[in-house]
Amino acid sequence: MSALQQALPKELSTTPTDPQDKPENQLVLEGYLRKEQLALQLCLSPRTIDRWEAQRKGPPRVCVGRTILYNIQSVQEWLLSNERQSSPVKTRRCPSRMKA
Repeated sequence: MSALQQALPKELSTTPTDPQDKPENQLVLEGYLRKEQLALQLCLSPRTIDRWEAQRKGPPRVCVGRTILYNIQSVQEWLLSNERQSSPVKTRRCPSRMKA
């Protein structure tokens, strides 16, 4: 079980009344997060995830009808691909001080 799955609060885990909580569905949906779960993991609002979808800049997703799912491994790879090294602060030289 990945860190994303382990960190999910119990209120976001599927409940017995959820139609997707059937044992046969758990095997198919294992390793996927819903948009709300992903937003909670990233400390963002679901609206931000919607905005990313519209701008095509968020993690890869799978649409099943109206349900949007995110593969946990794909989200982790997307996070790593967006990792940036800190760059040194560039100072701007004053043109009057530059000698030709």
